[in-house]
Amino acid sequence: RTMRSTLDWSHDLLTENERVLFRRLSVFSGGFTLEAAEETCAFGEIEQEEVLELLGRLLEQSLVTSPTADGSRRYGMLEPVRQYARENLEESGDVAATRERHAQHFVTLAETAKPVFLGPEYPVWSGRLERDHDNLREVLRWAREAGDVCAGLRLVGALSWFWWTHGYLLEGRRWAEELLSQPFDD
Repeated sequence: RTMRSTLDWSHDLLTENERVLFRRLSVFSGGFTLEAAEETCAFGEIEQEEVLELLGRLLEQSLVTSPTADGSRRYGMLEPVRQYARENLEESGDVAATRERHAQHFVTLAETAKPVFLGPEYPVWSGRLERDHDNLREVLRWAREAGDVCAGLRLVGALSWFWWTHGYLLEGRRWAEELLSQPFDD
């Protein structure tokens, strides 16, 4: 109860656009980059140019974290904070649009990585996909649950080399089988 009261208090201190960004960021699992936040969360009342400033204010309020283990700038949310933000997202009516934009970002990321994955840029793309593996899984879950089989299969196809080189073949096979067993329209 105390955690909830603290989150309510912090949330009440936010401006409306900070609240919108806060709840939209809850679609990310395992962290995100500024680019991912901009592409996923900047629509409607939030412009892409505003995301960095709003994100900075959420950092100041300790609602978003910014651990930097490998030199890249990534952000995240502690799981109880993320769950609170997710509840707000579900109540807002923004959940479908935000999840679709999240899926588009990560499908595009994986499709961009696929042709260069086994070349000299392998270490860069390998690390990037590994850091976003939780988000990629989140998109696959969403695709399965939302019935967006096409997006899910695009992601499965784009991740095949990643799964193979990182030892996730069984997981990849499971996702492919689950998505292929669903009816879909293109």
